[in-house]
Amino acid sequence: MGSQSKEKKMETEQNIPQKKKINLIKLIKKIWQVIEKILMIAIIFISLIIVTQRLSNNEKAFLGLRLFRVQTGSMIPKYQIGDVILVKEENIDKIKVGDDVTYYGTAGSMKGKLVTHQVIDIEEKEGQKVFHTKGIANNTEDPVIQGSQINGIVQSKMYILTLICSLLTNQYILYCGILLITIYVFLLFVREK
Repeated sequence: MGSQSKEKKMETEQNIPQKKKINLIKLIKKIWQVIEKILMIAIIFISLIIVTQRLSNNEKAFLGLRLFRVQTGSMIPKYQIGDVILVKEENIDKIKVGDDVTYYGTAGSMKGKLVTHQVIDIEEKEGQKVFHTKGIANNTEDPVIQGSQINGIVQSKMYILTLICSLLTNQYILYCGILLITIYVFLLFVREK
């Protein structure tokens, strides 16, 4: 009887590391599920912002947010060509000197373009605010803009989206990514069967 209890005790002691390993695997799976859900919500949110902009030709924003991709070097070193920036609609009274704003150009070389430049001065003309803007890397000031032209204030540079966009514009990386996604989906499909 004593030898049987010793054997059971040894089996129990051997099972403890196995149980810890199983619990650790379950914990990792739960954490991964949470990360997947957060990523899915982020992707849906970003997609809604982009779709709203595309369908409205940049006239409407989703929850006051817009995403833009920097097209020129006028704001180097702050923003590089290809950077994705998040712009939030704000009351023009909240805009101050030093803010980076995105606006729709209506005069001069800016006419018909979406521009992101820094506010360098704000004036009152005929009871309305007008804004003086300039690209950090530019030598000359932009034509004066009205508050109605402003889409919003830049909130941040979206580093991960910038990286993704950079990768997607490289055709070799794009094809490799498509191949990897295809392999991943295939493996998920095979694992389910």
